[in-house]
Amino acid sequence: MTQIKILLADTQALTSAGMRYFLNEKPDLFIVDHVESGAQLQAQIRQHNPDIVIADYDSPGYISKDDLAAIKNYSPETKVLVISSDGDKKSILETLQAGVIGYITKHCSQKEILTAVYSVAKGEKFYCHTVLDIIMEKHFSPEPSESVSGLLTARETEILKLLASGYSTKKLADELHLSPHTIHTHRKSIIKKLKIKSPTEYVIRAIELRLINSR
Repeated sequence: MTQIKILLADTQALTSAGMRYFLNEKPDLFIVDHVESGAQLQAQIRQHNPDIVIADYDSPGYISKDDLAAIKNYSPETKVLVISSDGDKKSILETLQAGVIGYITKHCSQKEILTAVYSVAKGEKFYCHTVLDIIMEKHFSPEPSESVSGLLTARETEILKLLASGYSTKKLADELHLSPHTIHTHRKSIIKKLKIKSPTEYVIRAIELRLINSR
């Protein structure tokens, strides 16, 4: 069994203890250490080379967004998953743009936390519904990207829009009067062209192309 090495970076002792207890129940998850400052963070990442850093930056003077953004420079293979109580939309967007590929809140369930951990370990983006709502309000790209939109056919664009709206393959097939096999072929083409790695990214790409409206 290949273990996923995790470094915890949170100044709240109870949160870290609870996270350690919860994650250690899974035999393929291994907590290598726990840090509380930016200086400790870099030193421990260099020592343990973790697959994932699970971090919260929402305690001024301890671990900052800059500390998290710097990880990709000295340990590019280490993925960052934020689990935070930060409620500031601007701050959350800044953190996402700093190279974090997973972001959930401390109100998420254990099931959602595990899904986030395993998704991020595979290099997939994962955002909880709260964070997705913020992305939809702000938009990473206010205008459609011609280089991206030009890759898709009219049918693929239509299917991407419906996928981002939550349509299943069967519902898509019924809606567009196509066979499930044809829908599957279009999905594979969309995934390849837009380099989509997780269901969340259907939503992000549709937002970028302005195929779905923000709230």
